[in-house]
Amino acid sequence: MSRQKRHHEDWNVYHVIIRCNNKQMLLRKKETKMMLMGSFGKFQQRLGFKVYGFVVMDNHAHWLMQVQAKHGLSGVMQKVLLSFGRYYRGENQFVGHFWQDRYKSVSITTDRAMKEVLNYVHENPVKAGMTNRCEDYIYSSAYKYYNIKNDIVDEILVLTRYGDASAGSCELIKL
Repeated sequence: MSRQKRHHEDWNVYHVIIRCNNKQMLLRKKETKMMLMGSFGKFQQRLGFKVYGFVVMDNHAHWLMQVQAKHGLSGVMQKVLLSFGRYYRGENQFVGHFWQDRYKSVSITTDRAMKEVLNYVHENPVKAGMTNRCEDYIYSSAYKYYNIKNDIVDEILVLTRYGDASAGSCELIKL
């Protein structure tokens, strides 16, 4: 039985979850996390999608992103995940699937849902006991918001809708 094609509208916002195969801790190293973030950055320039939030954990990652229908979420994720998987296999003599199944995605259609998802994404490392404050975890957009570093995160929409730039990253998105 074939998979059902995903329907995407122009400039939808999605919460995307990717998980390492068999829940392995393949993203544990700093270099690996940075390379995954860099892969999204590289294709962001080519394909023109926007990232509003993300967190890279040791065995999975969350992305809050807006994608044009022209390339579609499937096209973006295919390019990013294949590129990263090739890099990882080459660097680590890894054989087999890096990613478990397909990515999962949920369309974000309201401001409230966006705030809730962004808060959930940023709180992931705190709940996992990896840090005490979400803005201290460097593999997250919370760190980017707090330190006002704009590399892959398009913070303008989030800051103008949900808080001011001088507020702490987690506080600016709390309900």
